[in-house]
Amino acid sequence: MNPIYLSLIIVFVLISIALFLLLKLNPFAVEQNPLKKRRLYLTGTKLKITERISIRFETLFRQTRCTKRKFFMMVLVSAAGGFVVGILMFSSAELAAVMALCVLPAPYFYLTVKSAAAAREEIEGLENTISIITNAYAGNDDIIKAVKTYVEEKNRYIPVQLRAPTPFDEFVSEIRLINPNVEHGLYRLSAKIKNRYFNEWVKMLILCHHDRRLKFALFPIIKAMNDAKSMQIESDGMMVRVWRDYLMTAGLMFSVIPMMRFSNAEWFVILTKTAIGKILIILMLLTAIATAFYVMKATKPSNR
Repeated sequence: MNPIYLSLIIVFVLISIALFLLLKLNPFAVEQNPLKKRRLYLTGTKLKITERISIRFETLFRQTRCTKRKFFMMVLVSAAGGFVVGILMFSSAELAAVMALCVLPAPYFYLTVKSAAAAREEIEGLENTISIITNAYAGNDDIIKAVKTYVEEKNRYIPVQLRAPTPFDEFVSEIRLINPNVEHGLYRLSAKIKNRYFNEWVKMLILCHHDRRLKFALFPIIKAMNDAKSMQIESDGMMVRVWRDYLMTAGLMFSVIPMMRFSNAEWFVILTKTAIGKILIILMLLTAIATAFYVMKATKPSNR
């Protein structure tokens, strides 16, 4: 088999594995209750994979104020920059193409790190928000009415042209205009805000939708969220330091290859022109992107 095609196949397989690990998917998992899974799928309550991915990018775009067009431009620039750097480093079009593929997720990593500040601002007001909604729900036993009351109170003194839609505004609009399924709307709301305590609160709210006697179990979750809120700033600072150290390590690792061109030209030719050398470089690139996904997962704050 042509080494180029073999290299592309290896790149595709390893990137697919990395995406499976990132999204926590297990194609070999067996559901304990297939009838329940089928019922949830038919009713549209649980979110599908494509819907979770779409919500994830919509949340990133909202938090970073990045448009889809700007994101795709960043992807194209990353690919072009990766190809140019690959040509300069390896003097090989095949390795440059592989490097261009490996740097495609770079804009996603950048938006994830950039969204940390916006996510922290959201979470700082999140405790007060869910406290207001919980108190309203405890009084009227109506989830939609409780969220609607909060949204109307929040927007009462803000001009229409200055209102910034939040996930709670979107929840009310979706329930009223798109899909009246309250459980599905709550799952979408949970996917838009990455916070462990908020997710627990939403799950408990879903249980309260079936049994209103459980509504008093919402208050301990709010208290636990208040106790963990102070850890958020420290977690964000750690994330920036870890990403800085990772980029420095990756840069030093790949800087050895162009330095070899001047220090030992024969080794450089073996590394960039032979099939074995190209496979080694491809493994280095794949290791770099796999560890980038791992760093992104490891630096996720504990309360998200």
